[in-house]
Amino acid sequence: MLLSHTEHSASFQIGESELELIKDDKNKYYYYHFAFNIHRNLFKQAKEWLSERVKLLKEDGIDEVDFDGRTQANSCYFEDPAGNIVEYISRRETSPTSIDHDFSTNNVLCISEIGLSTNKISEYAEQMQKIGIPVRDNEDLSYNTYLNFMGEYEDGSFIILGPLGRRWLFSTKGAIAAPVTIHTDRGVVSNL
Repeated sequence: MLLSHTEHSASFQIGESELELIKDDKNKYYYYHFAFNIHRNLFKQAKEWLSERVKLLKEDGIDEVDFDGRTQANSCYFEDPAGNIVEYISRRETSPTSIDHDFSTNNVLCISEIGLSTNKISEYAEQMQKIGIPVRDNEDLSYNTYLNFMGEYEDGSFIILGPLGRRWLFSTKGAIAAPVTIHTDRGVVSNL
């Protein structure tokens, strides 16, 4: 739901979360990856709802992914009008079930992931750990290839810490250094 809109910014209520996008007049080419948690029993309905409104991104001819490792989720992706890579994710172990049979925006629970891309992985991981945001499952940090999920698995919401240039799934875009400020219940994470 749109909360406010000006010439330079827009704020949205995303379930329990708030997302604010701010226009940068100096750099019109910033883009981000963010994901939204949806009810675990409504992935098929959400995908149908989305495909009536946007073009779903494809990888190897498919428009969804089934994460069967630690993540245990189904996802689909699209680009918003600003070029951000947006994901709807249905986490089988941490997202609740809905009594609804049809998907609507009321079934978007919260922001699930926000990407923070940098070549200073250890610096930002340390900053997050100091305010109580751990590396998911105390995994070893990846500095060059993989994404680091920062947050508690049970919460189902993560800051995705990854290297610059890494291609975002279902996209041709590589991760870029773009300004981001993330307000969490444990403190603020920012690369500004």
